[in-house]
Amino acid sequence: MITDVLLMIAQYVVCIIQCSLGLLLCQECPIITIYMLIQGGVYMGYTINYDVAIAGGVYDDRMLQKNRQTYNDTPTLEQQQEADAAVKALQEKLKGVTVTISPEAVEFMNSMQERKEAACAENERILQENAFLNPDNAFDRIGTQFSVFSGALSEMGFFDELSDEETLKVEHFLASVTYGMNNLRHGGSLKEERPLSEELSSHAARFELESSTAALRQFSEKFIPASMRDSFNDLVDQYYEHNAKNLEGYRSVKEYMNEGSAKIYDRTAFMRAIPLSQDEKSVWKLGKVKLEESDYADAAENWKSQFKMLVRGEKSLEDVFAMMQDTLNALASGNSKNQDVLQYVSQWNASSIENTREYWSMLV
Repeated sequence: MITDVLLMIAQYVVCIIQCSLGLLLCQECPIITIYMLIQGGVYMGYTINYDVAIAGGVYDDRMLQKNRQTYNDTPTLEQQQEADAAVKALQEKLKGVTVTISPEAVEFMNSMQERKEAACAENERILQENAFLNPDNAFDRIGTQFSVFSGALSEMGFFDELSDEETLKVEHFLASVTYGMNNLRHGGSLKEERPLSEELSSHAARFELESSTAALRQFSEKFIPASMRDSFNDLVDQYYEHNAKNLEGYRSVKEYMNEGSAKIYDRTAFMRAIPLSQDEKSVWKLGKVKLEESDYADAAENWKSQFKMLVRGEKSLEDVFAMMQDTLNALASGNSKNQDVLQYVSQWNASSIENTREYWSMLV
């Protein structure tokens, strides 16, 4: 298995070098598939699967309870009589029939019971060891970040007076807001799998953290009753703390690939038979961008200021998001003025802008 993986990596490295030299044009090259997904100029956005995103929430639980209720409804007298008659007929048919269980079957059932007990013991051990990575932060527990908010609101009684349709809308909103942070590839909670084309860049991840936190605070001001607001706001603070910690040192696979590609382009420049394409030039320039924590912090302050403008009604939704897109592009490009590079990073991070604009449109 390890040998196969090493051979595959070696093949990718050879293909990258050949592509960089303009010596390989075969569309079946394995690296072409990756480039089509995460390096190309065509934006490949994501679509939230809400059936998965809100699983385990209040709406999901309500539907489950209703289905159970339907299944467990008391049968009518006629239905009960039919069922009793069927049982009696089966009993008559089985009179005189004996069943013998072989020693092998008994041994098999005993082994299955032992396995079941061992699995239960292992699950209990995992729960005890990992239930709280940090007892003081609800978001360090195993589970999705959406489920933390949904569960907390449910315990507060927020959903008690809401219809199924209203509950579904609220949970769709919470799923949209937390989707970006809930899908980072490392840190605290269990994550859903995302293809590389949908993986957040470090720049988009910082933006989504600021956006989602501001959106949750605005949601609190507009929709959470005053008696519940302090508890909900404390939860938002924990959400920000948890995700800010997760983002320390975070970089996407694409960022690592851009850096590696830039190094290969530098080392093979004198051997190239074909000039770099425009996208390759953008990758080459972006692979050399080095960002410090201060760069992310400055961008975050800009976004916080821009969200405040939006909440206060000083700027329209479109104007504010145009400003935030400019801030995101400047961060991702290392303040480049090259229009091709800016276009490239704009397409790269477009899904984050689109998702955040959609849920903010529900708040302002």
